[in-house]
Amino acid sequence: MEKYKSKTGRQRIQYSYTGEFDGWVDATMKYMGTLMPPTLSKRAAAMLLLVAGMGNEEIVALTGMCIRSVRALRKTMEEQEPTSELFAIKPGSGRKKKTEGVEEQVWAELDIGNYCTNKAVANMLKEKFGIEASVNLASRLVKRWKQAREDTAE
Repeated sequence: MEKYKSKTGRQRIQYSYTGEFDGWVDATMKYMGTLMPPTLSKRAAAMLLLVAGMGNEEIVALTGMCIRSVRALRKTMEEQEPTSELFAIKPGSGRKKKTEGVEEQVWAELDIGNYCTNKAVANMLKEKFGIEASVNLASRLVKRWKQAREDTAE
């Protein structure tokens, strides 16, 4: 272990990776996944591994994060003191819904149509809205539609 001063003058200890983390990273991420979203549990594990001095590629292999995310996290940690901002999931991150912008129209079609199966809903999405939808997507859409109708009925 080597002591060094950070940009703010605080004493820090720089650890070097010895290979001891491989066994507990997965179990730790699973446990943290019960307390927070998977994205944050991966980020927290990666932060600990970065502090421990592990390289980017090893962190990618252990956490399942992409290399760009690990590099960005390393840069952020080097440029600023750890803050709660590192544990924030910013709006707009992630993939957009295929049905974004037309969900109300799809729900209106579900109100008037006779769709008995999720496959029929997926076919309707392709025919009427040009959305390539899996049966799973159709199922999630129908579930949201039912929930919205129950909420308005109350």
